[in-house]
Amino acid sequence: MKVFVVGSGKLASAILSAKTTFNNCELIPWENAFQHSKEQAIILHCGSGRQIAECVMFCQRTGSKFIELSTGLDTEHFTPDFPIIICPNTSILMLKTMGMLGQFGKQFKDYQIAITESHQSAKQTEPGTAFHIADSLGFPVEKIISVRDRETQSAEIGIPDEFLGKHAYHKIVIQDGNDSLTIETKVLGHTSYAAGVRQIIDLILNKNLENKRYNVLELMQ
Repeated sequence: MKVFVVGSGKLASAILSAKTTFNNCELIPWENAFQHSKEQAIILHCGSGRQIAECVMFCQRTGSKFIELSTGLDTEHFTPDFPIIICPNTSILMLKTMGMLGQFGKQFKDYQIAITESHQSAKQTEPGTAFHIADSLGFPVEKIISVRDRETQSAEIGIPDEFLGKHAYHKIVIQDGNDSLTIETKVLGHTSYAAGVRQIIDLILNKNLENKRYNVLELMQ
């Protein structure tokens, strides 16, 4: 099965550089000419959204599956006539944590909650994982603390210098008077993302998906 990787950023590069580990498929960088192909494939979108229209046209014509790795795009609200899988994260450990919070998070809605997230300063899209965590806890997304300052990331959060340009950090603090619970996650680099994408593709290839929008967490249950 061909997998067209759409995007030119760090995540797309990390996935393509790990293509030899994808045993069940062939990873190919997306080109505009591919939108006219008639062969069924998988679209793996991790771009800014510029090429979504042509990718959607391709999936509509071929019945191909569309995996969305970028956050804050219109695809999150599509009602498609082909399978689309929204991935707020691709680190399997993070996805399992998000699944746990999605199942039990509302039990903490009456407590005092704080959510902090940090990503590389170049990140301009919305912090999809933090938004998902906030929704699971019944916490307003506008109260999420976002950190993009490299000095703060290094000195206060403890991100190693070599990962300041590619990291994802989330900290949840739930308090009840003098009692507190802290959940802290740290993803350094893109290695786990590429490994997670491989597992997500394997999962999708083994499922008979309907023509609708899925969240990847549904498929992992």
